[in-house]
Amino acid sequence: MKDLVFRLDRETDKLIESLDEHPVARTLFAGTISAGRYAAYLEQTQHYVGVAHELLRSSGERLLATGQHPLLARLLIDKSEEEAGHEAWARNDRAALGFGSNDAGPNVAVQAYIYTHRFEAQEGCGAAFLGTAYVLEALSARRASIAVQNLLRRSRIRGIEGAVTFLRGHAEEDGGHIERLAGVLRGLTAKSDNEAIVRSARRTRQFFPGFFSSPR
Repeated sequence: MKDLVFRLDRETDKLIESLDEHPVARTLFAGTISAGRYAAYLEQTQHYVGVAHELLRSSGERLLATGQHPLLARLLIDKSEEEAGHEAWARNDRAALGFGSNDAGPNVAVQAYIYTHRFEAQEGCGAAFLGTAYVLEALSARRASIAVQNLLRRSRIRGIEGAVTFLRGHAEEDGGHIERLAGVLRGLTAKSDNEAIVRSARRTRQFFPGFFSSPR
């Protein structure tokens, strides 16, 4: 069986390939996204990032309660604290663009993401959400800095200088997070855990392009 981190890296590669081909996502990376599209993406970002703290903590507490993987449980709980409040970065960026607090709610893809991962955290494998954490942090490490640079250099969006807090924050933080996470994941040997982690990563990879769609 291939190394777990290798498999997660392949899921990340596939996610980036799909985003590079997506008609809206690729304009974010290129720095040419429109203000409305960027604001819509930030709104959906608030929703999916807003549940990260809950999902990581509930997963970690579930592992602690069952006595499974105490080090992994602590990592999940620590990561829940790292992610707490990050949705405010996206909300503030949206406000910096001049968009008000009107919120149409999560779109279909974000709803599916939330419900699927919440069920897994509560009823499935407690370690699973680390697969999602890995691919999202790897995505940030590989694309967020590029997006910030291109937005600041190429975008014609008024106020863009004050609207890249979320992307910049994750570009600065997630490289270090990924190294720590990879080290822990390489120590997991149970096939059931590994498969649940990869399954979580794959679901997120499939959902994520839909985060660039508006609610319906």
